[in-house]
Amino acid sequence: MLGFRRVKRREVKLSRAGKLFVAFTLAVGFAAVNTGNNMLFLLVSMMLGLMILSGLAALVNLQSLQVELLPQQLLTVGTLGHLQFRIRNPRPWAVWLLQLRLPGSQVQLARLPGRGSAELGLPYCPQQRGPLPLPDLLLGSSFPFAFVWRGQRVQVSAEELPWVAPSHEGTSAMAGAEPVTMDALQVRARSEGSADVLGLRPRLPNESLHRVLWRRSDWRHGWDATPLLPVLERELPEQEEVALCYDAEALTDLDHEQRLVVLRSCLDAVTDAGAGWRLCLPSGEWIGRGRNGYRSGLWALARQIPFPVPQSVAQKRRAWFRR
Repeated sequence: MLGFRRVKRREVKLSRAGKLFVAFTLAVGFAAVNTGNNMLFLLVSMMLGLMILSGLAALVNLQSLQVELLPQQLLTVGTLGHLQFRIRNPRPWAVWLLQLRLPGSQVQLARLPGRGSAELGLPYCPQQRGPLPLPDLLLGSSFPFAFVWRGQRVQVSAEELPWVAPSHEGTSAMAGAEPVTMDALQVRARSEGSADVLGLRPRLPNESLHRVLWRRSDWRHGWDATPLLPVLERELPEQEEVALCYDAEALTDLDHEQRLVVLRSCLDAVTDAGAGWRLCLPSGEWIGRGRNGYRSGLWALARQIPFPVPQSVAQKRRAWFRR
């Protein structure tokens, strides 16, 4: 849970309308000083009070809000994805004009009802594989007149960071490397035995309830929501599978990250064809057929060590603060 107990600092910014309002206030104040007109002095005081109330209202609008980064998020290198956040409002009254920001991306929420919550997808394009280091999240509001924007920085917990899988662009992402085709990489192996269990998969709408593995069903979302019902996925007899091996001979001239990129590209091709596959990595093996087990294979590629050297998030924060 991300709360304002981790807040580092607050930010105050004037919008374009706010800057015009300040310039108009200065012009009226200059006229009031030169003419000595009491009505102009009264107008200036009212305009200054309106600006102060606007900033205080935006600050009060942010109090007690809770921002949560949803767990188990998986993105792809070089592909625009969405970081899912949940905003909770524990107060009985609604809040307005909320905004979540990260460097280079932002998302807005017009209204959040009292004692309610909302999920927002913040666009983000990761540039490296592994755990995604995020700068401080900025939660702000320009309520009520959009003159003053008040923001609160919230630090993202390291335990809740999303993960990034390798790029699916194949050898096009590897400058100076020899192209590697899937035919040179894959090794077709005939499955042994019949009806071997591959793992669990979600139940399809047209499947019988007798195939559900009830002791592994997930009811954590409450009795009113649809439970997650798993079904045993069994391998068909005498089926061929494609073995995608990290130590394949065609990948001997590639480095660690380039091998993972090629494996991701070939895994996408195999799953799109609906064939059986076996992903062989130094950390273990993952088996699937088509899209069944595909996400577990992506998780394995994303968590494969060693990770690339992380980029400096602190430098991004300072550059963003200067702007």
